[in-house]
Amino acid sequence: MRGALALVALLAATPARADCPDLPAAARFAMALLERRVPAPFDIATETEAHCAQRKLVAFLAQPWGDVSGIALDAARLPPLQGSLLFANLRARSGATIDIGYAARPAVAPGVLLRIGANGEPVAASPFLALLDLAAFAGRTDAVARIAGNLGLRLGVVGTEAPLPATAPDALLQADGSTIAALPRLGLAAPPADLIADLARDMANEGRPLRRDELVALFADPSPLTPRAGETWRLSIPGLGSAEVNFR
Repeated sequence: MRGALALVALLAATPARADCPDLPAAARFAMALLERRVPAPFDIATETEAHCAQRKLVAFLAQPWGDVSGIALDAARLPPLQGSLLFANLRARSGATIDIGYAARPAVAPGVLLRIGANGEPVAASPFLALLDLAAFAGRTDAVARIAGNLGLRLGVVGTEAPLPATAPDALLQADGSTIAALPRLGLAAPPADLIADLARDMANEGRPLRRDELVALFADPSPLTPRAGETWRLSIPGLGSAEVNFR
């Protein structure tokens, strides 16, 4: 926590841009999430402002949650919304037990974690359960709020890596064996390869192409059902495997 406060002091010396929330606002937002509270919403209206807010928020959250370790795409619709994967989103393996109090408003989003090859295309994949905190949207549901809140990412559970199927398979999200959602094509708005191709093009245009072994998480809409203590949630993807999390 001292590191986060030191970062606040350091960044506070940087003049705020007119199209970006100031550092105190970002610090308050981050602190609320760290304390598992619903933050006051940013006073923003555009995606430009939201991306700037996200960068500041991620800088604060990286102090306790670990460095940026990849890219996340909320890919249930087009164009997908982009966020940052932190180490905390990737450290739990399938079968992990997670405290249900990990978030103020916990939610589970099914997805897939892709590993990028030398040519900028995905070469391997793992089933991925994104454990979100919907409090990061501060009571809003629009794209601006989701971008500013770094897509709500809090934790994550990663399955075993395997070769990426040629086509996006259907998937099944279950809780204690009961089906929560049947997901045609993983619940994504486009095939993973197409989403990565678009991302690679956009990043190359920004002067930062995708790198070999870079990780990109694609996830669908979160389940409308809130996970509860004592439940086991499982994402099964034929031809790829599964990821499972136990809530206590």
